[in-house]
Amino acid sequence: MIKVTYIGHSGFWVEWPDCIWLFDYYEGKLPDVPPEKPLYIFVSHFHADHFNPAIFQIQAHAGATYILSHDVLRHRKISPEELPKDLYTMRPGQELSLMNGQLLIRTLHSTDFGVAFLVRFHGKWIYHAGDLNWWVWKEETKQYNHNMTANFKKYTAPLEGMELFAAFLPLDPRQEDWYDKGFLYILEHTKTAHVFPMHFWKDYEMISTFLASPKGSLFKKQVVPLRFEGQETIL
Repeated sequence: MIKVTYIGHSGFWVEWPDCIWLFDYYEGKLPDVPPEKPLYIFVSHFHADHFNPAIFQIQAHAGATYILSHDVLRHRKISPEELPKDLYTMRPGQELSLMNGQLLIRTLHSTDFGVAFLVRFHGKWIYHAGDLNWWVWKEETKQYNHNMTANFKKYTAPLEGMELFAAFLPLDPRQEDWYDKGFLYILEHTKTAHVFPMHFWKDYEMISTFLASPKGSLFKKQVVPLRFEGQETIL
């Protein structure tokens, strides 16, 4: 059994029987950490809505390990004295093995800053996109959007055809008519069992809008209809 708690924005708490993962926390109430479970804290990039230095206060938990995108420490100017001992930084295209090889972490290049995380544990692949998304905008030039489209497809190519147990994907209302381009692309190019929308800026109706759309309705069984912060889903 895996319990996923929506913390807020792009933040998720993923609790396995033998460990816990925290992705991109920046605000919201965190569940209590069982002292017997190791905690892995992932940060996809330095943006304030994906990283909160308060995560380093969790280091009092004996099993806390931090996996940060390479850009976080540089952009946020964190001194070495503030850093916990068990901390790894990752660049795009790298691989990290933890828990005696049980936990495999791969990183993808982002179309914004930092990385996306592709994590394998107990034979299941979990994908957290961070800000890797198809960021096309009406106010941008055709050339910008053309380049973005090419980069998005290039950077997500490693996911092509993969069987993902769970994916956390941006569904951003600021993109207006194109809010679901990246979300749909991943759904259509992978075999994903459980999909959690994120980065929707508390606009929960956007999820309902997507699920009611002709293409979105095809994925009703996979998409988790988030309604509030702290919502728990058992997988």
